[in-house]
Amino acid sequence: MAELKKKNSVKKLLIVDDSQEIREGLKRLIVDLPSIELIGEAGDGGSALNMIDKLNPDFVTLDLKMPGLNGIITLLEIKKRHPRIIVLILTNFPFEHYKEACKSAGADYFFDKSNEFEQMIETLKMLSNDSISKKKLN
Repeated sequence: MAELKKKNSVKKLLIVDDSQEIREGLKRLIVDLPSIELIGEAGDGGSALNMIDKLNPDFVTLDLKMPGLNGIITLLEIKKRHPRIIVLILTNFPFEHYKEACKSAGADYFFDKSNEFEQMIETLKMLSNDSISKKKLN
């Protein structure tokens, strides 16, 4: 019975970033989190939307600058189609105007790749353990 409970409490994650290096780094950090199951990865917004529709993740990490659909357009579509999905922006462009655009588009969290990588992992860990309530981007 305990096994069943643990299986049900595992949250599904999709990583969306055009950098293979970033996706690999995230996978290495997430593999040790028993409450998160990595269900896929995408290198562009169009592929991400197709995967989200099929795989129904709980969380999506999303880059802003990608080929094809950029992160903000992808974010708008995610929130339109699946408003319950928690989207964590992870970007090399932590400028205020991007943060505001992401907030307006429905992003739940916004992290700078250069110095908030670990903070994003900790946030995912806490969210997946339901130890903090979901709070919107400030």
